[in-house]
Amino acid sequence: RTGESDPKAPVQGSAKAAWDDKWLYLAFDVKDEDVSGGFDKQQKDPQLWTKDCVEIMIDPDGNGDNKDYYEIQINPQNLVFDSRFDEYNLPKEEPNGPFGHQEWSAKLESAVQVRGTLDDSKDKDDGYLVEARIPWASFDKASEVPPKPGASWRLNLYAMQNNDGLAWSPILEQGNFHKASRFGRVRWVTEFSERASAQAGKGAAGAGDALAPAATQVVSSKDPAQAPAAPAVAAPAPTAPSSTAPAPTKGPTSE
Repeated sequence: RTGESDPKAPVQGSAKAAWDDKWLYLAFDVKDEDVSGGFDKQQKDPQLWTKDCVEIMIDPDGNGDNKDYYEIQINPQNLVFDSRFDEYNLPKEEPNGPFGHQEWSAKLESAVQVRGTLDDSKDKDDGYLVEARIPWASFDKASEVPPKPGASWRLNLYAMQNNDGLAWSPILEQGNFHKASRFGRVRWVTEFSERASAQAGKGAAGAGDALAPAATQVVSSKDPAQAPAAPAVAAPAPTAPSSTAPAPTKGPTSE
């Protein structure tokens, strides 16, 4: 809510992102001492936000007007809630849904690793990992997929617990988790386009010069598991890529 990190929050987390011509890749590392699932695995679009999950909000237009945006959630059981919304929180039917167009499917592939014991409050867990890849073709309301290098979308990433949680880009009490004007801006780049831009700004670069985004985060790799460290979900300010990370191919910068 404030834009400051909250060390007392029951969940913490970090996230990574990468992309190629077919897929958007996302990975979360959530710190949680009591990891819970508790949903029927046969249920379609369970309300995962009421317990533990990660949440992905995607606005391809990037203008923050809450028109035609997407919500995807994945929980420690590797269950998925996915939906598309016409406008801010709409359509929806209280109290049990549907919320948005739940017939929409992200057609994603995902995997989860629980570091601890699921649904056992007697022990202390470390948390869980979530990896997902989403085909660009699923974003049926986007003007162009895959995005071209330089295009800007809006995304937000959350670590959720009991309908509360931490955001990568803070909402600042301007609405709820759907407030697209508070999503972070993500500019899709390739190594070539980013390096060319950096060299244009400083002249010819010497051999071995590092990719140096200006106050932004580059997260890119063919293998998302090897992507540079991404900004903490709980923190509004991204950090620089690790100097030991492999040379990127494509990735977003977050502003």
